[in-house]
Amino acid sequence: MAKSIIAAVLAALCASAATAAEPYPVKPVRIIVAVGAGGGDDFAARQVAAKLSELLGRQFFVENRPGAGGMIGQTFVAKSPPDGYTLLLAGGSMAGARYVNANMGYDLLRDFTPVSLIETSPFVLVANPELPTRSVSELIALARSRPGKMTFGTLGAGQIPYWSVILFNNMAGIEALEIQYKSPADAIVDIITGRLDYFFTPVISALGNREKLRALAVTTRVRADMLPDVPTMAEAALPAYEMPAWRSIMGPAGMRSEVVQILNRAIARSLESPDVRERFLKAGSVPTPSSPEDLRKRYEDWVAIFGKIAKDAGIQPH
Repeated sequence: MAKSIIAAVLAALCASAATAAEPYPVKPVRIIVAVGAGGGDDFAARQVAAKLSELLGRQFFVENRPGAGGMIGQTFVAKSPPDGYTLLLAGGSMAGARYVNANMGYDLLRDFTPVSLIETSPFVLVANPELPTRSVSELIALARSRPGKMTFGTLGAGQIPYWSVILFNNMAGIEALEIQYKSPADAIVDIITGRLDYFFTPVISALGNREKLRALAVTTRVRADMLPDVPTMAEAALPAYEMPAWRSIMGPAGMRSEVVQILNRAIARSLESPDVRERFLKAGSVPTPSSPEDLRKRYEDWVAIFGKIAKDAGIQPH
């Protein structure tokens, strides 16, 4: 009996050692993008996937799994084997998802393994050029003088443009009407033509239409290199304001630390590559690798921040 127990223990230890020593990667790795092809998430994932394929000697490919505001793809990864062969291109908005979605298929802080931050970027507050406003302070004053009459755009509850404008309205003491759009491009058209008063848009959208709209402020603590003359929101009017956008790579909970470190180091090398860095910068974002620990801390902090924003605005999950 004792011999059989010892044999079983030794077999288990040997199996564990074999698993720990298993090389990675030995087969293709998929990066799930929880939205359709062609957007910022897809772009970021494909830049990283191509370079990881080159650095690690196995194919990293992008698989789009859109639906339910990203929930389908995100839940798929959360429930996948934690072997490092299914990864997620994760956005900062995931930290706020629990405050707008009543039926979450995962717990962000429990069901994922942080691997690395990829990039950060600001959004830009843009305004209808026909409004008598040339600064954030003037926009706030105008909106306060017209309670419930001015309009702001969102891409639906839970996205960074949504949180950006909710935080702005709360801090500024503004009451305005929400209009939902399918894409930033649709909202920009209405800004330019005077049918929408203000909107938070990616830098690249603001830059491409700079002569047709008013860019009033960026949402990060530092100015955007592509819009150096546009102040931060903190500089312009609201000192405590901050709402960065970011993208990261995560995997299912329980990934081996060795695999996480292999991926983390390779992602850092990918983002340091001049060609990859240049493509991100041209798209309006800054390549920003991080440690897994720093990425976890970022998500923990922003889960709390989004919770406070939701509470202050009276937002309930639905």
